Amino acid sequence: MKLMKPEKKIIFGTLILSIFVFIVAAISFYVQIEISSGNVCGCAIPIPLFIPFLASMGLFIGTLLYHFFFPYKNKIDGEIILKIFNKYEREIIKKLLENDGSCFQSKLTRETGLSKVQVFRTLENLIYRGIVEKESYGKTNIIKLKKDIYNLFC
Repeated sequence: MKLMKPEKKIIFGTLILSIFVFIVAAISFYVQIEISSGNVCGCAIPIPLFIPFLASMGLFIGTLLYHFFFPYKNKIDGEIILKIFNKYEREIIKKLLENDGSCFQSKLTRETGLSKVQVFRTLENLIYRGIVEKESYGKTNIIKLKKDIYNLFC
């Protein structure tokens, strides 16, 4: 199913809500006219059924709006995905996730407790596999999780 753009969702939701309000107002106005003119017959407009009908319509419209504004998104457990990686890769990815997906390479070395060589070789493997990318920043590097990988965990 193709997702709607946020602008169209707002317009569509407002349209449905305004149609619902218009229908409720029109029915209420009609009932009020019938009551004031004395033409109300219990069989013509069953008032006890009128309120549950409007409540049901409200529930239906609310459910419809919720369905369009909050589409179902599969929740992926990050811990299961991390089991795919070896322990060094797992540590580095966890540290990157703790730092919003990017971190200095030197900070990774300090925080993971791995040697510079272990961090370098693990990062090269992750770069080769397309999981992280390396950006030069002066004499050090900034390591970033690729956006699609980062979005899996967040």
